[in-house]
Amino acid sequence: MKIHLDLPTEEARIEVVPLIDVIFCILTFFLLAALQLTRQQAINVDLPKARTGQSQMREMMIVSIDDFGQTYVDQLPVNDNQLDRILRYYRSQNPNGLMVLYAPKEAKYARVVEVLDRLREAGGDRVALATLPASNPSPAASPSPQFNPGTFPPTTNSPNSFPSPIPSPLPTIQPGNNFNPNQPIQSPTKNRN
Repeated sequence: MKIHLDLPTEEARIEVVPLIDVIFCILTFFLLAALQLTRQQAINVDLPKARTGQSQMREMMIVSIDDFGQTYVDQLPVNDNQLDRILRYYRSQNPNGLMVLYAPKEAKYARVVEVLDRLREAGGDRVALATLPASNPSPAASPSPQFNPGTFPPTTNSPNSFPSPIPSPLPTIQPGNNFNPNQPIQSPTKNRN
């Protein structure tokens, strides 16, 4: 039996093309994740939709109002005096900067107008209202049932059941009671009239 020891052997080599594919997949993942993290600069509010308007991508300051009328600047809660000072400082540092007001549909109209007026005093015509682009709702999408806060949805096994309120641990405040919001929870006091 004859053994051939002089057979040409193929050299082992590293394939670079699959390695480049994996690197591009990882790079794509990190780019998309970074875009999602930097896009949300305001508090989460339910913005109204608009059919017109263009996206503004430039230096901007985000002012938000929540459902309860609290004002936020870049996700930090501020009062009206602080808002005025921040707006004046921003305007002095960024004369062409845009001030964008994020307000949900549920916000009180008077509060939105008040904050918008403060923005216009500080920024003139460099003020905008944030909206979402209009989308065509699909006909198959059915509206989700709405329940009042503090209630449970009705059970499906009883057709005539109604939501029951959750008992509140806070004392009820009636007109004429002396209630101090800066004190811990107090029991209601009786009027001595």
